[in-house]
Amino acid sequence: MIFFFGSIFAFQSQQLPEKGVPYLKNFTPADYDHKGKIWSIDTAPNGIAYMASNSGILEYDGREWKNYSGSDGITRSLVVVNDSLIYTGSDLDFGVWKRNEYLEFEYTSLYPFREDLTGISEEFWDIHYIDDNVFFVSANNIYVYSEGNLTKIAAPTEIQNSFTVSETLYFLDEGGLFRIEDLSPKQVPGFPKNNIPEMIGAYEYEGSLIMISQNSGLYQYKNEVFSQINTELSQVLNEGNVFSFEQIDDTHLAFGTILDGLYISDKNGNILHHINKNKGLQNNTVLSMHQSSFGHLWLGMDYGVSFLDLSNEHTFFYDYRGNFGTGYSAILREDTFYLGTNQGLYKTDWNELNNYRSEFDNFEIIEGSEGQVWSLTTIEDQIWIGHDRGLFTLQDNKLNRLGDLRGVWTIQPYKDHLLVGTYNGISIFRKENSEWSYWKQMELIVGSCNQILIEDEQTIWVNIPNYGVIRASLDDDLYPTEREIYLSEEFDGNNQYLRIEEDGVQVLTDTHKFEYSASEGSFSGQIQDQLNSKVEDVLQGTTKPVLLNYEFEFYPIYNGFALKNLSMQKSKPDTAYQLVFRNVKAYNNDEVRKTFGGAELSYTFNNLRVESIVPNQEDVEYQFKTDANEEWSDWSGSGIIELIGMKYGDSQLSVRANVDGTITAAENIYFSVNPPWYRTWYAYTAYIFMAYILIWVVYFIQGAKLKKQKKALLKDQRKSLHKQEKRYRQKIKEAEEAKLKAEFENVKEQLKSKTIELATKARENDEKNRILESLNEKLKRIEESPENIERRVTELQQIVDSHINSDDNTFEIQIDELHKDFYSTLRNEFSELTRYDLRLCAYIKLGFDSKEISNLLNIKPSSVYISRSRLRKKLNIESDEDLHGYLGSL
Repeated sequence: MIFFFGSIFAFQSQQLPEKGVPYLKNFTPADYDHKGKIWSIDTAPNGIAYMASNSGILEYDGREWKNYSGSDGITRSLVVVNDSLIYTGSDLDFGVWKRNEYLEFEYTSLYPFREDLTGISEEFWDIHYIDDNVFFVSANNIYVYSEGNLTKIAAPTEIQNSFTVSETLYFLDEGGLFRIEDLSPKQVPGFPKNNIPEMIGAYEYEGSLIMISQNSGLYQYKNEVFSQINTELSQVLNEGNVFSFEQIDDTHLAFGTILDGLYISDKNGNILHHINKNKGLQNNTVLSMHQSSFGHLWLGMDYGVSFLDLSNEHTFFYDYRGNFGTGYSAILREDTFYLGTNQGLYKTDWNELNNYRSEFDNFEIIEGSEGQVWSLTTIEDQIWIGHDRGLFTLQDNKLNRLGDLRGVWTIQPYKDHLLVGTYNGISIFRKENSEWSYWKQMELIVGSCNQILIEDEQTIWVNIPNYGVIRASLDDDLYPTEREIYLSEEFDGNNQYLRIEEDGVQVLTDTHKFEYSASEGSFSGQIQDQLNSKVEDVLQGTTKPVLLNYEFEFYPIYNGFALKNLSMQKSKPDTAYQLVFRNVKAYNNDEVRKTFGGAELSYTFNNLRVESIVPNQEDVEYQFKTDANEEWSDWSGSGIIELIGMKYGDSQLSVRANVDGTITAAENIYFSVNPPWYRTWYAYTAYIFMAYILIWVVYFIQGAKLKKQKKALLKDQRKSLHKQEKRYRQKIKEAEEAKLKAEFENVKEQLKSKTIELATKARENDEKNRILESLNEKLKRIEESPENIERRVTELQQIVDSHINSDDNTFEIQIDELHKDFYSTLRNEFSELTRYDLRLCAYIKLGFDSKEISNLLNIKPSSVYISRSRLRKKLNIESDEDLHGYLGSL
C-alpha cells in the first residue's frame, strides 16, 4: 500500500456537499484491459492519473487507458514526481520510469541488492517522496535514492507500515514508532513497543498525532501518551476494517475500508459521507486512494477504479435498490421533501437526506399516488400533482382528486382559473365557494399539452410535443380568439421546450435556441446553445430543474435525481489547468508511424494526428493554430488535431483549452518536415554532379557529334568533290564525246564527202570507161579495116582495157579499205551477201538516201528500194526496224 500525507493540496479547506453522493465515475476492469487490482494511485501535476497494478503501471488521462510493464513482480506502490518521472516499488524490485521522446514510459531498476539478500524476498508496499529524496520501504530495509545515489537503512526489527506526516517519514516497527531524521531512524518516545495495532496512516490534529488502525479505530499520540479514541467515526472505522487513508485537504479525511466502502469526515470526527455499493461504488473494498490537485478523489477498488469529484456542486441520489424510481419533480415544504417519480409521490425528512445519515431507502410513498407523477406545483400554499391518473391535491399527506381527467402534465394559474395541460388539450378549472372544480375544455387546442406558459394577461403559449407550439390570445371566456401555430419542423433539434426570459419567449431544443419576435410574429436567429445541464443522465424534454430553496436546485435524472448546491460554486484549483500532448502520429495512405515533438518527418509522412487533452477534466473545448495560419480555429470538443499535407520546413502547432470558462496557456509543439528527396542537399549535390556529367556528356556528345559532323562534312565534301569530279569528268567526257562526235561527224561528213567524191570519181571513171569502151568499139571497127595500124590499135585497146580495169579495182580497194571491218563483220554473220549488197550496206550506213545511192550505183531509185527490201531479208531485219540504225550499230 502507499499513502501520502502532508502533501500540498490545491483545494484548501473546501466545502464538501453533504446531501447525496458527489459525482462518481466508475471504471470496470474491462476498461483498463483487466490489469488486476489497483494497489496505489497518484496523479501528475497536469492531472494524469497513474496506478500501480498487478501488471505494471496504468495511466489514465480522461480519454484513454495505457499500460506500461517492466518491473519484476506485482507493482505495489508508486509516487509521481512529475509527468515524466515516476518511482515504483513491486514485490521483487523498485525503480524509476522516465518518459521517452515518444511520450511513453521506460523502466530502469534501482534495486542492486538482490544477490545480497539470498532467501529474502523484499516487497515494497510504500514509497515516500520528501525533499527530493525517494524512500523505498520494505519489511527489512528503507532504501533512500537521492541524486543518483542509493543508501540502505536497515530496519530495527521488522517494519509493519510507514506513512508521512508534515514532511516527516514515520514507520511502525515491532520495537515501536520511529521517524527518519538525517537518514537515520529515531524512536518516538512514549509509544508502546508491544501489542501495537496495525496502523495504516496518520494525520495531525490540534497538536496531536491521530493514527488510523486497520481494525480497532483511531488512536491519539500526544505528549508521549498513546491512547484510543472513542468516537462515532472511530467506531465505524473499527467495524469497516480500514485498509487505506487519504487526507483530502486541511480539514477533510477519507477512509477506505475492506467491508463498508468509503467514509469521508472532517478532522473533528463528523462523518459527512458514507459511500458504498448501495450508493454507486462497484464494491465495498477500497484498496487505495489519492486526492488529486484538481479535486478528484481516486479509489482503487477490489473490482475496478472510481473517482469522486468532490469539487462538483452537484450531488446524486441513484435508486440502486428500486425504492423510489426516476425523479421527475420535487417540492420542499418546510423540512419535508416531496419527490414525484415514475412510481408515485414520495416524501422524506429533508435533514435525513444527508449522505451519511441516509441510505436513500427511507422514502415513504404517499398512499394512492402510485403511478407516474409528471409535475408538482404549489398554488395558494397547496401542493398540486399532475399525474397520469389525473389532477390531485395533497392534504394531510392524502391525495384528493379533482375532476375525472386522465393524464395531467402541468398546472398553471391564469387569472382566477387553473389551466391544466392534459394528454388531450387544456382543461380549465375555476373556484366556486372556495373549492376548485372543473369548468370546461378550452376550444381549438387539442393534443398532448405538456407545457403552458403565461406571456401576459391575454396571451398564453402551449407546447405540444411532435406537433409544435401555439401562441393563443384569450378573451374573457378563455376562448382562443387568435392563434399562431409554429410547427415542430421549424425548430432544429429534438425535445422542444418553451421558456420565458426577460428578453422574450424562446423555444429550446437539444441543439438550438430560437427567439420569438413579437413585431414579426415569428421565430428567428438560430443560435447554438448549451441547453442541457452538465449533470450526467439528466432527463431530456420538458422535465427541467426545479428551484427548491435559495440553496438547492432539483435535477431530474434517470433512475434517481440530483441536487445542485447553489451556495457551493465549483472550486477553482490553485493549480492551473494544463493542456498536454498525449500522442503524435505521422501517416500517409498506407502507414501510420509514432513520432514526437521536435521530430524530423519524412515528406512522405507529412500528415499529422496530434492528440491533446486537459487530463481528467470534462466539458473541455479546444482551439489550435499553426504558424501557417495565425488565426485560432473555432472551439471544438475534440482535442485531436489533424494536419494534412504539411509543407516541408519547420512548423509550430499551438493548442489551448477552455475549462469551465478558464482558458489555459497555449502549449506548442514543433515539427520539421524534411523536403522531398528531390529537394534535399544530397539531391542538389547529385543534381550538380548530374549537371556536370550532363554537361560533360553533352560536351562529349557534341564533340563526337561535331567530329561526326566534320567527318560527315568531309565525307560530303569528298562526295561533293567526287560528284563534282565525276560531273567534271562527265562533262569532260561529254565534251570529249561531243568533240569526238563532232570530229566523228566531221569525219563522217568528210567520209561522206570523200565517198561522194569517190563515187563521183567512180562515175567519172565509169564515164571514162564508157568513153573508152566507145573508143574500143571504134577501134574494133578500125580493125574491121585491116591496115597497118592494126598492131597499134591492139596496143591501144590493151592500154584502154588496162586502164579501165585498174580504175575499177582502185574504187573497190578504196571502198574495201574504208569499210574493211564493217565488211568483215557482215561477211562473218551474213555470208550470202554479194559485193553489191556490201556496197549497198556501206552506202546506207554512211547515211546516203535512196536517191543518192541510185546515183552512186547508176540505177533507178526504185531499184534501190527493191535492193533495200532484199537486204532486210538477208539481214533478218523486220520491216519496221531502222536499217540505218542497225547497220550503224555494227
